Amino acid sequence: MLPVALALLHAALAAEPACLSEYGQTACGYQCTAQYGQLRCARTPFGACRAEYGQVVCWDPPRWVVHQRGGELPQASCLASYGRIACGYGCLAAYGQIRCAQTPEGICRAESGKVSCFDGVREPTWGDRIWRHRQHP
Repeated sequence: MLPVALALLHAALAAEPACLSEYGQTACGYQCTAQYGQLRCARTPFGACRAEYGQVVCWDPPRWVVHQRGGELPQASCLASYGRIACGYGCLAAYGQIRCAQTPEGICRAESGKVSCFDGVREPTWGDRIWRHRQHP
């Protein structure tokens, strides 16, 4: 049995972009979705698309998250509620709001009439990159 990380990397690499033609348009990417006269695709195999409420929404994790996690990055998902669509990780709908975290480590909570998400990690800064290079040349 392959280690989990190797299996996830293989799945990410095995996913191939596709092109879809609908409504006189052509779009290429991942998870391509066509509805309501709209055509959209995610840019990465980790992205997600959803059609609901007369709209098509696609979302991809930030590039720094893809770079940090590589093949271990799980595919995002989209949630539709309250007439809106949100995509990302750990999506939550409550109190007429819908939110998603931007990273797999993120969490979303509904408290005191409000939905908020916290990712707990940040995009590396230029200083982080220099420090890392000095530590690991």
